Amino acid sequence: MPRGPVSSRNATGADVLDRSSFVPLYYQLQESLKEHIESGTWRPGDMLPSEPELARRYGVSRVVVRQALAILQDDRQVIRVQGRGTFVAEPKLDTRAGGLSRQLIVPRTPDVVIDVLDVRTARVEPFIRRQLGVDERERVLRLATALSVRGVPLAITYSFFRAEDVGWLEDAAQASPSLAGGLVLADHGVVLESSTLSIETSQCGQFEADRFGIPHRSAVFLVLCTELRHTADGARPFEVARVEYRGDLLQFRLEVSDQQPGAIDAVWALTDKADGRLADAVPPRRD
Repeated sequence: MPRGPVSSRNATGADVLDRSSFVPLYYQLQESLKEHIESGTWRPGDMLPSEPELARRYGVSRVVVRQALAILQDDRQVIRVQGRGTFVAEPKLDTRAGGLSRQLIVPRTPDVVIDVLDVRTARVEPFIRRQLGVDERERVLRLATALSVRGVPLAITYSFFRAEDVGWLEDAAQASPSLAGGLVLADHGVVLESSTLSIETSQCGQFEADRFGIPHRSAVFLVLCTELRHTADGARPFEVARVEYRGDLLQFRLEVSDQQPGAIDAVWALTDKADGRLADAVPPRRD
């Protein structure tokens, strides 16, 4: 749809749509509502004005309002709850597949939690040592974590690191049952580069099923990856990980990397079913 004039404000401050524009009113309206959301007028969890109120405010019919809200819902910018109203959705959770370190690139919002399931120095198989580039004398940290959003578990990660590289992470994992939202790689001099990974479908074991709250042997996406970090001598292995992503709530797609020409990124995102689960997990904010 080509973009044209959106809304302006009249002398009283009310929103006004351009009725002489070739852009349909419902599209102008959704653009105006989107501007309010993206500017922070309405924040995630806020309830939007009712359909009749929006119709009065913009001088349009309720049919136009419903069409505009449907576009925003399809774009996952709002959530419409039967009998309750329309709420601003949380920012889209959409990220590259990979190990725990991928989850630590930026700070997490309070509704994104990384629980520590197990932390130990482990004897690991030769394959993992080769992938990490460590010998038998070096300690390897094994860390199991679970990623949840609004209390809904989405992924379980089994990570292996050269212990001397991640003393700060080992301390954080032992100090609290969940990693702090502000714990990020950059604060500890770690910058990730590329990664190598494979994705296949599998079935979850009993432990993972119990954590996810789904039947044993339910479908999962199994990702095996090696994360590489930037060093003065070039990229070197930082983490080897095995990740199980829920097959009932997540979907994967491949995208051309915007950082490395010719490279492909594996990205996971929530399905519509997951959006519904998350919308029901925590009541919308009322403040």
